Amino acid sequence: MYREVLEEARKALGLEGDFKIRVKNMKTKAASISFKSRMIRINKKVIEEDADAIKYLIYHELVHYKFKNRGHGKDFCELLYSKLDEEFIVKEEKKIAEKMLKLNGL
Repeated sequence: MYREVLEEARKALGLEGDFKIRVKNMKTKAASISFKSRMIRINKKVIEEDADAIKYLIYHELVHYKFKNRGHGKDFCELLYSKLDEEFIVKEEKKIAEKMLKLNGL
């Protein structure tokens, strides 16, 4: 499932080359990307085989890679919202935030 979503997102964002995905437990992040190694790390406890969360996080991290920036400014948001439906983004962000809060005992 990860590979298919990764390829879809990579093509949709016009990114060349290969990226890797690693699913692991993380305490404070839902996902992250290394600009150098092109490795996307996804928090195992946040996704729990949730296809929509996986799709959102992969697109989110690849948009960071596209801009080589970890911020969530205007360009980041415009590109993400041009590739994914606004309702989908809002739903997934809320769901992921709730899971992160629960994981951290809040």
